[in-house]
Amino acid sequence: MVEIRALFEYNWYCRDKFLDAMAKLPWEKLVENREASFNSIRNIFIHSLEAEQAWLRRLALDKMEVWQSHDYERNFKDIEAMRKYMVEVEAESRTYLEKLEPGDLNKIFSWLGKDKTTNSFRVEDVLMHVVEEEIHHRGEILCLMWQINATPPYTSYTGYLAETKEKK
Repeated sequence: MVEIRALFEYNWYCRDKFLDAMAKLPWEKLVENREASFNSIRNIFIHSLEAEQAWLRRLALDKMEVWQSHDYERNFKDIEAMRKYMVEVEAESRTYLEKLEPGDLNKIFSWLGKDKTTNSFRVEDVLMHVVEEEIHHRGEILCLMWQINATPPYTSYTGYLAETKEKK
């Protein structure tokens, strides 16, 4: 079985490769409103970071905290600002994941939904949701890059395993 931490490691690897690929594009292409889920490539990328940070903070505090949403125009004016936030989120996530004990994954995390019904899921299921959310938005960014004739990075899971195995 694949361990949840390994999936986060894979996402961080892919995220870094995508940010490197975005750094090669004109800034105007990254912030152009493309009518996607969060309008632009930059905004989708930052949203994914916010989602990871918000969910892991909620799990760490065992309560549904308010989502910290950024002013993308003001806070992320260049690739370096995006990279700085990416590194911050990854470090915070690593800290949370390193403290997890195997039994913690089966604990139940509950919150009141927007429709006022109680949602209850195992911590591992919430973490899997975070992984899936990242993959979903990475696919969206990949397609938006193709639409502007940019080459997205190749980030297959087996390619990741082969590359990281070589580095160990």
